[in-house]
Amino acid sequence: MRWNRDWRLEISLSANLQTNGQLFMKNYFFFLLLACFLAACNSSDPTPAATPTSPPVEATGPSDIQIAVASDDFAVGTPRVPFVLFSGVERVADAETVNITAYDLASGTPVPGWTGPATSFSDYEVPYWVVYPDIPHAGNWGLSAAITFPDGRTTQAQFAIQVAGEPHTPALGSQPPASQNRTLETEPDIAKLTSSPVPEPGLYQMTVATALESGRPTVVTLATPAYCQTEICAPVVDSVIAVYQELGDQVNFIHLEIYKTFDPLVVADEVDEWGLSSEPWTFVMDKDGQVVARLGGPLSPRELTQAIQPYLQ
Repeated sequence: MRWNRDWRLEISLSANLQTNGQLFMKNYFFFLLLACFLAACNSSDPTPAATPTSPPVEATGPSDIQIAVASDDFAVGTPRVPFVLFSGVERVADAETVNITAYDLASGTPVPGWTGPATSFSDYEVPYWVVYPDIPHAGNWGLSAAITFPDGRTTQAQFAIQVAGEPHTPALGSQPPASQNRTLETEPDIAKLTSSPVPEPGLYQMTVATALESGRPTVVTLATPAYCQTEICAPVVDSVIAVYQELGDQVNFIHLEIYKTFDPLVVADEVDEWGLSSEPWTFVMDKDGQVVARLGGPLSPRELTQAIQPYLQ
């Protein structure tokens, strides 16, 4: 799924509805239109799309908050859904809480289901939120956000995601590709291994294949710091570097650049190998080489550390 950065959906609905039944009616036409949009939202372009950071959906009613979904490749279960709050073109950093309700759009009538809080990650250049909704089946799902601010103001905004039965990228519990990626041993010129203007040599010491057999947890990040089309990509590699410098050799850290050549730009083999349709993506594997965290889009040092911590010896 790719969001058109200029796409907007504007619809006027009644405001200040408090009960679940009222909220259901308030969101009905919004989610119905989003379902129609998502059904037609496909692309055959093999080059991974950068995660959008401009708001794809206008808030409804009196709300001036819009939400940008900051990743893709959501699968049945409890997918990680990162998102960014906007007011117009400005990012919103002062929201105090965000509670999400998931709506099943399969029948044409939005049916409310799972509800729960999102988590804020502000230790990142682009402040973002993450929620893990319980999604029981594939299809289009609407997500309604109830947002509160420190001064007591409340507002709502809606967005939607496509959910597949299985992800295209490595699934939780699976063995990821044992990539034979280039390293500083096979390619001593680090400028050919990464587009980062200030590369960390420690991320280019090991192949994924070797890392998965090492008996240590492994972090693999696929991103292109210099050629990212949004503000999301470069800070992800910065986050990985920060955690690498903190944890050292307790964990294998590998950055796989999206492009294998920069002039001309040629997509790296690992993009297809790992099933990417967007970037950046970060995967955490345990000491047995199984995927234990799938982290698409923005990723702060705190969130990455939390994902790794349970697997440190």
